[in-house]
Amino acid sequence: MTGELATLLKQKREEQGLSSQEVCSRTRIPESYLSILEGQGDPRVLADALYLVPFLRTYSTFLNLDPAETVPKFLADIRHETPGERAPQRTARPFSRSIVIGLVLLALVVLGGYVFKDSLPWLESLGNTSGSR
Repeated sequence: MTGELATLLKQKREEQGLSSQEVCSRTRIPESYLSILEGQGDPRVLADALYLVPFLRTYSTFLNLDPAETVPKFLADIRHETPGERAPQRTARPFSRSIVIGLVLLALVVLGGYVFKDSLPWLESLGNTSGSR
C-alpha cells in the first residue's frame, strides 16, 4: 500500500514514539501486515488486500485515528493501484464443476443399474456370458 494514508499511519506512530515492534506486540497485528499498512511491505504476499481492513481498524484506533476515515482512504488507494502492484488472482478451473457433475451422474447410473438389475429381464441377459438362460 502506498499513498498518503500509509504516510499518515507511519507519521502518527513515530510522533507517539512507538517502534513497529511495540505496535505489533500491543495490537497483535503481524509485523508483515503493519509494514504493508505503512507502505513498506509487499502487498503481493496477501491473497487480497481487503484482509488488511480489520488490522487497519485496529491500528487506526490504536493511533487515535478514526477508522471511519482511514478505511475509505485505504479502499480508495486499493482501487487506484496499477495492475502490476496488485496480488495475482487465482483462477478457478472452469471444467472442475463439470467433472464433478459427470462423476455424480455416472455413479447414479451405475447404482441404478445395480438396484434395478433384478427387475429388468433384459439386463440379466446382458450379464449371462455362457449363452444359456
